[in-house]
Amino acid sequence: MLVKYPEATNAYREAIRIKPDYAEARTNLGSLLIALNEYNPAVTELQEAIRLKPDNPVSHNNIGYAYAKIAESSSPAAAADYYRKAIASYKEAIRLKPDYAKALNNLGSVYNKLGSYPEAIESLKRATTLKPDFPEAQYNLGTAYYNRNQFAEAVTALQEAVRLKPDFADAYNSLGSALYQSQQLDRAIEAYKKVLSLKPNADTNNNLGKVYYRAKRNKEAVASFKAAIALRPNFAEAHFNLAVAYVALGDKRGVLEEYKILKTIDPVLAEKFAATFLKGN
Repeated sequence: MLVKYPEATNAYREAIRIKPDYAEARTNLGSLLIALNEYNPAVTELQEAIRLKPDNPVSHNNIGYAYAKIAESSSPAAAADYYRKAIASYKEAIRLKPDYAKALNNLGSVYNKLGSYPEAIESLKRATTLKPDFPEAQYNLGTAYYNRNQFAEAVTALQEAVRLKPDFADAYNSLGSALYQSQQLDRAIEAYKKVLSLKPNADTNNNLGKVYYRAKRNKEAVASFKAAIALRPNFAEAHFNLAVAYVALGDKRGVLEEYKILKTIDPVLAEKFAATFLKGN
């Protein structure tokens, strides 16, 4: 699909050259530039689109998205300014179109990034009420609830996200974490396994190992921590957790091997392990 985007951008640029006050073409060009990850040029086009036609909610939503993406790769001080601009843009889009679920979701996502979870929940609940079949909004809502330690509500939202989008690996991962916090260990294991079937990665293997360890399924915990390390050999937390699982199994050789590795990659974590598990040894 991306191969068509340069052709489309050229067509919109030509339309703008012929008619510089063509606001819709500038909005469409800005949107295509966002799809091409060209966020600063997108802002330039969308600012001009808004100057020409200030009552287009799509332009305000899309420039908000571009600001938020620029913030992600900016210094903390610059990011704060870009997020502020994103929030203002999303709010204007919503003022112009109160039932604009996409803008409400985007606003909630920025509030999540800023740690403003009550505001995120308010915005995302509106988005999911207006558009119940919106998996990304359900995911963002679940994230906000999780960060407020409202784990039951997080589970509900994240279950809806994966029901709507069965291949939503990030939502399954967050669901596993929420289920773990809710002490629903068997269900957490199944959620993490689903993530690994969709997107194998070290962090999820490590998280799955922690659930197995909590469930006293220590051999399975060891296998999961080893899988995490196979994907990321210097994953200090996984080495630490593997050493702890070996302690639970009474595998002294495994404990000492992992402790030796840990000392080379994270001496602070190695010292913590020694202070907790190697006293008197």
